[in-house]
Amino acid sequence: MQRRGLKWTLGALLVLYLLLTTSSLADIYSAPLRVRFRPQKSDVIVLLSSGEVDSDWLSPDATQRTLGALKLYKEHYAPWIISSGSQTSEGWHQAELQATWLDRAGVPKEAIIVEGRSERTYRSAVEVAAIMAQRQWKSALVVTSQMDVPRVRLVFQKLGVQTSYLAVPEFRRPTHLQLFWKQAFDVTFHATYEYAGLAYYKWKGFI
Repeated sequence: MQRRGLKWTLGALLVLYLLLTTSSLADIYSAPLRVRFRPQKSDVIVLLSSGEVDSDWLSPDATQRTLGALKLYKEHYAPWIISSGSQTSEGWHQAELQATWLDRAGVPKEAIIVEGRSERTYRSAVEVAAIMAQRQWKSALVVTSQMDVPRVRLVFQKLGVQTSYLAVPEFRRPTHLQLFWKQAFDVTFHATYEYAGLAYYKWKGFI
C-alpha cells in the first residue's frame, strides 16, 4: 500500500514538473516574483552582477543589467554607478567586466565604483551599504533581474538602505505554446531558485 502511494506521489510530481517546464504554467508559477517597480532618482545606481561568458564578454542577463544601468545613468537618475559582485574564487570578475563595458559605453571611469569583494547577493548588499555610508549616500537605485528583486529588496530593507529598482526582464511573456515551450524550463528553474533563496535568506536572518 505504501509503495503504491509512493508511486502515485512520484507520478504526480513528474506530471507537475513536466507541466511547469513545458507550458505556460511556468509563467503563473513565477508571477509572484515579477513585481513592477518604478525607478527613482537617487544618490547612486547599484548594478548587481550576473554571469560572464569569458574574460571579455558578459552573459546575456548581465548584459541586460549593464544596459539598464547605462540607460539610467544617461537619463541622469544618479551621477554614480557601483558595479558589485565578483566570484573571484571561481576565476570570474563580473563587477570589473561590467565596469569595463560601462566605460566602453561612455560612462566616465571616475563615475564608476567597482566592488569586487562580494561573491553572493547578501554580501554585495552589505558592501554596497558600507560604501554608501562612507560617502554619506542615502538612496540607491538597484539594477537586477526582475525575479531577483523581491529577495534583493528585502535584504536592503533589512540593512536600512533606501532603494528603488529597475527590474530587468529576463523572459518574454508567452504569447503561444511554442514560444513558451522553449523557455518554460528556464523560467521554472529561476523561479524555484528564487523561492528557495527567499526561504534560505529568511532562515539565515538576512531578510
